Amino acid sequence: MTRSALLVEPDYHCSPTYSRTLGPEVGDLCEMVGFAPYPEQQLLLDDTFAIDAKGQSAAFEVAAVACRQNLKTGWLKQCALGYLFITDQRLIVWSAHEYRTSQEAYRDMVAIIDGSDMLTRRIKAIYQGSGNESIELMNGNRLIFKARTGGGGRGLSGDKV
Repeated sequence: MTRSALLVEPDYHCSPTYSRTLGPEVGDLCEMVGFAPYPEQQLLLDDTFAIDAKGQSAAFEVAAVACRQNLKTGWLKQCALGYLFITDQRLIVWSAHEYRTSQEAYRDMVAIIDGSDMLTRRIKAIYQGSGNESIELMNGNRLIFKARTGGGGRGLSGDKV
């Protein structure tokens, strides 16, 4: 893995052992749709999409600790794009503590997809409704948005949460 000269090295970084990563492909996809990762986000994408020698995900969980308004939500949106369009996950759940936060992420994802003919061609439907916001691909894969308040989103599982 080559690192950008612009990367601000994190104070602490623990990466899974892996044989390859789909992080560069996810970063390239995001760049093609106008949402290029910062070098720090690319580092996280490389770890998130790491694959071990058996062809399985090398990281059960990935965490990022950063100041408010710095890289985390953008990185998670890039992950969602990667899960939908690169790794072909059946069900991705975007969960936020507050409904309003989940809805903002939904709007951002819809705008990113709507801004790209390449992605729009793979969309079957974009659903909007009180608590039923989701994006469905032609192959049936879905990205759904839930809030963890008031029982919404609790106990919900997916291929990626």
